[in-house]
Amino acid sequence: MIKGIVSKCVICRKYCAPFVDQKMANLPKERLISDKPPFTMVGMDFFGPFQIKQGRSLVKRYGVIFTCLSIRAVHLEIAHSMDTDSCINAIRRLISRRGNPEFIRSDNGTNLVGAEREMREEIERWNIDKINNFMLQKSIKWAFNPPAASHFGGVWERLIRSVRKVLYSVMQEQSLRLNDENLNTLFCEVEAILNNRPISEVSEHVDDLKVLTPNHLLLLRPGEYFPPGTFCKTDNYVRRRWRQIQYLADIFWKRWTHEYLPLLQSRQKWNSEKRNLKIGDIVLIQDNTPRNLWNLGRIIEVLKDKSDNVRIVRLKTYSTTLLRPVAKLCLVLEADI
Repeated sequence: MIKGIVSKCVICRKYCAPFVDQKMANLPKERLISDKPPFTMVGMDFFGPFQIKQGRSLVKRYGVIFTCLSIRAVHLEIAHSMDTDSCINAIRRLISRRGNPEFIRSDNGTNLVGAEREMREEIERWNIDKINNFMLQKSIKWAFNPPAASHFGGVWERLIRSVRKVLYSVMQEQSLRLNDENLNTLFCEVEAILNNRPISEVSEHVDDLKVLTPNHLLLLRPGEYFPPGTFCKTDNYVRRRWRQIQYLADIFWKRWTHEYLPLLQSRQKWNSEKRNLKIGDIVLIQDNTPRNLWNLGRIIEVLKDKSDNVRIVRLKTYSTTLLRPVAKLCLVLEADI
């Protein structure tokens, strides 16, 4: 009886309500394209900034990572700034080297919570109309994840975030600043490491075929290259900059494998359908504030997927209207329908 009373108390539910979840959706069609070249369907993200040496001064550079949604291949570019033109130039370099994509998905600017504040502000100032005009000229469809819903990117988004985190930490740890040439070389080494990772199950049987990697599909052969040699921490301080780059590439490999390998285990969750949120429901909206300071909102629109499950809702708060994924909401009071 007491549990029943507490479960209906709005004040108690405001402080104790769990987050809304829903049955895991099927893979999006962009992940299932099998009859088109690599990098036809692309996920895109930015990371950084990195400080590099240019003459006697330090300048900022940013990383741009593209991943093929079908074969999980990775392509890295360097952006000299975070303005609209640098974004377009990075996409043009991808097109020149990998071919014209048909679809690009990226985070909404507000999703870059863990990124540098400056980078978030620059993305928010992008001239979206200018970028969209460029996309239309190339017949490219560009889609954004909903605000605060980077998990909508699925496995490719998790891969991007782990690569970004490790590369950023490696760059921050090294004591000597790189120049543009060395940074470009390091990005190419990292790209080669990522595209030589296994994307199929590794067999222990001696007679089985070799494990499949993205490079098999990009190069039509294994991504063989010279043995990396032996490098140590003292190479970070020598005058031969190529040894410094190889040492940093080794550090990236060791740290990234610790980030990537846990992603290969299966996750047993979100296997059953839950109650869909409805128009009129009152919910708490997760924010970067203590729980008792989260805003309340009323659902005014629900957006369903092909399975008729609600994934995104539009909310009305006391001051504005928001679009949020259901995973960022806590149900407080059901609508009287």
